This record gives sequence, C-alpha cells and structure tokens, in this order.
Amino acid sequence: MKVLLAALATVLGVWLLLNLLGALFVGFIARKIFPARDKVGWPMILLIGFLGGIVGKVLFFLCGLPRGLVMGFIASIVGAFLLLLVYHIRVSMSSRA
Repeated sequence: MKVLLAALATVLGVWLLLNLLGALFVGFIARKIFPARDKVGWPMILLIGFLGGIVGKVLFFLCGLPRGLVMGFIASIVGAFLLLLVYHIRVSMSSRA
C-alpha cells in the first residue's frame, strides 16, 4: 500500500511540475506576443499562463473547435493573451485614477 501511495505521489508531483512549466511557457509566449511594455514578473506570467490555459480551452470548446494537443496549446496561448489584455486594461485604468 505504501508503494502505491508513493508512486501516486510521484506521478502527481511530476504532473504538477509539468503543468506549471507548461503554464510558464504559455504565459511567456503570450507575453512576447503582447505588444505592451508593462512590467510583469514571472509569478504573474505563471498565473496568466495557467488561467489562460483554462480560459482558452473553455472558449475553444464553446466555439466547437477541434481538441487535441496542438489545439490545446494554441487555445492556451489565446486565453493567456486575452488575460494579458484584461490585465493591461486594468493596470492602465488604475494608473490614470
């Protein structure tokens, strides 16, 4: 039983690490595509990449677009780009006030 729990913990740890690295990569790509000059640190890029993956995949699902590894990656970048746009609008509105 202990071996099974240890294997499950290892698999979940690797899964979490790969998802965090993927989210960081997606956020980094979306940040490089986005033309704004806002200072965005790596924790915000990680969060935007992670949430952008969820938003993009839900939007692609609702639009009826095909699913798969490549389309999931593209959907994640689109979602992260949209979240960066919202973040930029929010930062620019708060700096004017």
